[in-house]
Amino acid sequence: MADLVELWQQCGREKALSPGEVLCRQGEVSDGAYYVKRGRLGVYREDQGFSYLLSEIVPGNLVGELGATTGWSRTATVKAEEESCVIHISEADFRRLLKESPALAADVICQVGERLTHGDVARVTLGRSYRQAMERVRALRSEKERLEELLRLREELADMIVHDLRNPLGVISSGMELLEGELDVETKSEYVDSLMETMGRSVWRMQRLVETLLDIARLEEGKIALRLAPVDVTALIEEVVTEERHLAENHGVSLESLLPADIPLAMADRDVVQRMLINLLDNALKFTPRGGRVWVDVQPRGEQIQVEVVDTGPGIPPEERERIFEKFTQAQGQAEPRRGLGLGLTFCRMAVEAHGGCIWVEDGLQGRGSCFIFTLPEAQGDVGR
Repeated sequence: MADLVELWQQCGREKALSPGEVLCRQGEVSDGAYYVKRGRLGVYREDQGFSYLLSEIVPGNLVGELGATTGWSRTATVKAEEESCVIHISEADFRRLLKESPALAADVICQVGERLTHGDVARVTLGRSYRQAMERVRALRSEKERLEELLRLREELADMIVHDLRNPLGVISSGMELLEGELDVETKSEYVDSLMETMGRSVWRMQRLVETLLDIARLEEGKIALRLAPVDVTALIEEVVTEERHLAENHGVSLESLLPADIPLAMADRDVVQRMLINLLDNALKFTPRGGRVWVDVQPRGEQIQVEVVDTGPGIPPEERERIFEKFTQAQGQAEPRRGLGLGLTFCRMAVEAHGGCIWVEDGLQGRGSCFIFTLPEAQGDVGR
């Protein structure tokens, strides 16, 4: 081998290459062969603007010998991967040396043979990888189709709930009003009163669910029109907190509002914001254990009004804090399962975003519980309270 290197050096000339420097380019006419004396070269196949590394050439090996032998154009691009040195020999000298030195010819044949063998192995490996990749793609496509089907069925279920329950609920509600009017006040027992009250609350809860589903669908389709007007957020919070206080008492939870003076008016749809507050407070009260505390705070933040609903419940893990705002989703890992379809927070997110605000959740006070925060745009101009 040493004799071949010496022979090569006698007939050729050295060429130094910097990292990234191209030695020969794919498609160019061959100008001879190269012997790698030092460094490392990469052989790249270029296709549709992309380069693929085919192999690496290390010292003691030839590159370009096929083109120098056949006269074909370069089939790949060769460039230095690091500081390198090669010995270049012209095509004519290379062919002459092959005739004069059988040892050189045998060495070239061996190197070409090894390269072809490696190419076969690479093709087999690539083919196996391609088949595995295609199987994975098919599996993912099937999985995607299954997920799409589940989403479609879920939406159909939501539509069914809306359309198949809305009218019957209206009939039940009207029937209860008529029944209430027919009952004799003097003879009506406390049991009947309690039963009617329970039925009324159940119908109201179901009607709220149906309306939430309808509103979410409208928000998704951009068909809901917000009735924007200046809103006194502090007064609205106080009103909602007063309405929710009986629920807090039933849960054994303290409910309060922390409302500083001189909070600017918000530009919002009052009814929509009211439903958002009710949803957030219902959630906070539902997940806060007896003896716990829930409160609402509001503060101006630049040109936004920021509302916070804070509780001392179990809190929400960081990895769940984005997911809980998706439809039909509830936080995982709660100590006990809770009823509900997981729509309230979805409505809140979509309603806030329709106002141009944001909603998110953080840890509560001193890392305990949850703090749901949403923003609304401040009413601009000289708007009185």
